[in-house]
Amino acid sequence: MNIIENLTTETILNKQLPINELLDNSFYYPSSGFDVGIIKYYGKEIQSYFYCDYATGEEALMRHLNDFHGYKILGHRSIRQEELVPNGWKMQLPPNFNLEQYYRYKDFFKKPFAHWAVYERMDNFSETHGPNRFSLIYIGGEGVATYQALYWSNKRTAKALAIIQPGTNFGFNWTDFADENGALAWVVLNNPFGKPDTIFYGGYGKGYKNFNWDNYELSKTIRPYYSEEQFGEVTIWTRK
Repeated sequence: MNIIENLTTETILNKQLPINELLDNSFYYPSSGFDVGIIKYYGKEIQSYFYCDYATGEEALMRHLNDFHGYKILGHRSIRQEELVPNGWKMQLPPNFNLEQYYRYKDFFKKPFAHWAVYERMDNFSETHGPNRFSLIYIGGEGVATYQALYWSNKRTAKALAIIQPGTNFGFNWTDFADENGALAWVVLNNPFGKPDTIFYGGYGKGYKNFNWDNYELSKTIRPYYSEEQFGEVTIWTRK
């Protein structure tokens, strides 16, 4: 049963968050900003999305909540940490974790929050525009720790993952998400409950065919990813 298709405004606002069902067959996007492209390109395959960005505050999210062209909000609300990790969570630090490097960017951390919104396609848009519905949970938090908290503690794995313009170096990300020896790769690839089938890798410009995570191979390129003016490229990598 597709739980997203059966949600109502009342159940979204007043019932328990169905965290396990939303994590099943989900898409995880750390350092997401407000990029709606992933849902545009992958909404027919996946209807449950988890965005995460520590530089985004809840106030900014609320200004962008209606940015999905052709969709209206069925219901939305703030969610508590206990709803996301009902079994509790104790972080397992990646090897060679650099705490000094992590805290170097702490001034860019906004107040943590989590917000859930369910979107429904407007009647004047057809199936070619995207899925009938999709769920978005936006977490104001750090991408590595949030992945481990969500998926490890709930005994799940993301179906797909995005590493798109993650803010390495001058973008104020404390680590390189694409680094095969980095913290995100360790947390994702060492999840005892599985690995993503698909990884989206890219950003502004072009030349994103150098993704080196073990056992992933290039299957497709999206170009332009953003718009004709901004160009951009995203390569899609599938697990061997």
